[in-house]
Amino acid sequence: MKSLFLSTVASLVFAAGASSMLAASSIDQHASDLLKGDCDRECMAFIVDQVLASMVVHNPYILPMAAIYQATENSHPAALGMMTAWRTVTEAGPPSLLAIDTTQGSAYFALDVSEGSDTERSILRGRVKVVNQEITELEVFINRYRGDHGFSFSAAELPSNYEALMSPPDNRTKASRAALTALSEALFATSSNMSVRVDANCQFTEIGWKVIDTGTYNNETTTPLSCSWPSDHPTDENARVGLVIDEKLGFVVTSGMIQGKVYPYQNVSAFIPDAMTSSQEAQNVWLNEVKARGVKGLLAPTEATGETLEVLQYYNDALQTMQINVYMSGPNMTSAWL
Repeated sequence: MKSLFLSTVASLVFAAGASSMLAASSIDQHASDLLKGDCDRECMAFIVDQVLASMVVHNPYILPMAAIYQATENSHPAALGMMTAWRTVTEAGPPSLLAIDTTQGSAYFALDVSEGSDTERSILRGRVKVVNQEITELEVFINRYRGDHGFSFSAAELPSNYEALMSPPDNRTKASRAALTALSEALFATSSNMSVRVDANCQFTEIGWKVIDTGTYNNETTTPLSCSWPSDHPTDENARVGLVIDEKLGFVVTSGMIQGKVYPYQNVSAFIPDAMTSSQEAQNVWLNEVKARGVKGLLAPTEATGETLEVLQYYNDALQTMQINVYMSGPNMTSAWL
């Protein structure tokens, strides 16, 4: 994948200097071959590489866009030429996680990127949909720190955490497309009796980081939390299910709009969904305790909405990966994609 990405960057740098439109002369023969006929996994991977490389050269106009396309950046709609990513990203790719759905012509990607700083890297993630080798939908998010989502964050640990997910065991039992679809439909369902077995080594991350429970805020726990499939979970009756279903690697991507509150959390803050009532109640107890001690500088609990692109990986009849990827906006918001 890396050599393909590097050739894409080189091709697009040339294209950016030669023309504002993607032309056959702007890509090598191998790239041209990938964009002929049906878009298979290699073709979809190449298009994702094109998206990332176009950000590096700050030129979205060299992408193979459909005549009419839909696009959002951090939940708000805009033409690609007006998006921040194509102005700020200076280094990107290849993706650390890439899920590809050749049936729907869609893909999900996630990676750490530079916006001019080698020490403060951002996390870029997104979804692309392709019809006739042209991009018809592009949904991107840039999380720069945990304030963008109120969850744990680590651009530095993302590559190593995601590396194992891209190379599952060769002798695994793959889930059917129907099973992965059912998993997606149950994730944010208001009513579902689906039982999901969780593998003992299931990797649980929030925005690139393996989550460590700090408990009562003063312990020394360093063991990452495992995944869970709780009966009490955030729900969204309008969830966008099965956005990407990768039958080869077992990934499924689902989006939900989750209502919740941003609470003070030690000296920072955290987003807690309204469905997690016990967690909100525990945070209220803690808040009252620290207020009684005269602690100052605490954020007032504030209503918010978390827009998710949640990623699950399922094979060997068990959940292997759960990624909670959130971008926050104001209260009672809905998705531009509905």
